[in-house]
Amino acid sequence: MSICTSFFGGVSRTPVPDNCKTAVVHNGGWKDQQINETYQEMAEHYGTAIIPARVRTPKDKPNAEGTVGNISTWTTAALRDEQFFSLAELNRTIRDKLELFNQRLFQKKEGSWLDFFLEDEKPLLSPLPATRFELMPSMTDSCERYMAWIKHCVSKLTH
Repeated sequence: MSICTSFFGGVSRTPVPDNCKTAVVHNGGWKDQQINETYQEMAEHYGTAIIPARVRTPKDKPNAEGTVGNISTWTTAALRDEQFFSLAELNRTIRDKLELFNQRLFQKKEGSWLDFFLEDEKPLLSPLPATRFELMPSMTDSCERYMAWIKHCVSKLTH
């Protein structure tokens, strides 16, 4: 979600994730849901409310699912004969292809996905917070404390 909010330049008020375990621990319908703790912390940081799609209800996200499939197919086809020597290089190329896809004109109506986003979607986004969500800063602190403790123990053994 952090990368996504940076890409769009704002936060959706109510993102609708799939029911993957990284987002949803339990989904028993609208009234009985349990969001993953870290995902919930991230939602609170961005000031948004997570509302997972209902189980086996593709109508909750039909436009997004179809578009993701189109982008994946188009990007994969465009990159099939290319070689990449780093993940950063691959990600840059995918981002360039995504920008091209978003600028392509629709076949049956006026404009492009970029036009649609800028006119209809972007004004509805909430502003980004001053800081980006840091995944598990407590783990970093714990690792640093653990490493300091190991150094302390080693220094006691060597003296």
